[in-house]
Amino acid sequence: MATQQLKTPAGVLDLEAALAATDPPRSFSAFALTPLEPPPGDDRLEIVHFAVACKSCGGDAFHIGAHPIVAPADGGAMDRANLRPPHRLRCARCGATGMLFDPDKDGYNGVLCGGSDQPSGTGGEIFTPTPMKTYVAPTYNVYLPELQELAAQAGGGVKPSDLFDWINIIQADPPGDTYALELDYECA
Repeated sequence: MATQQLKTPAGVLDLEAALAATDPPRSFSAFALTPLEPPPGDDRLEIVHFAVACKSCGGDAFHIGAHPIVAPADGGAMDRANLRPPHRLRCARCGATGMLFDPDKDGYNGVLCGGSDQPSGTGGEIFTPTPMKTYVAPTYNVYLPELQELAAQAGGGVKPSDLFDWINIIQADPPGDTYALELDYECA
């Protein structure tokens, strides 16, 4: 079955990703989002990348909050393997803090199944020490008509874009092929 696509001057987004670019998931609502142009080419993309900014002051550098398995003071590294959800972002400029992703509430499983099998950390929340530009990228592997039907059945204001099945949280300064930190989670 051929997937419908939206061709932009830069590249091709599946309709599911294109919808999310214009109507982002509710879980990202604490932040100002700017969808990034997809890379050039004819490959269809099921993912949309957003640059994240603070709604309070417009700052674009954040500390990522996480719940480590082992606290850094106990010898745990602050790396992808140790930083567990839920994840909040704290603006480096004004200190405003908001939830970006909680696997028990966000994404396909969080919204439709009332939870996730993503392990959370056992320690209290910590924030990464170095603020960086932050990007969030939901992925959609379910066709739009099915997402629309599932959202309607869920009720409560659920939008098709809320039902992403993968998420990447990326820190890079400047953005590019090498990330300072990437946290990724399956959500379905």
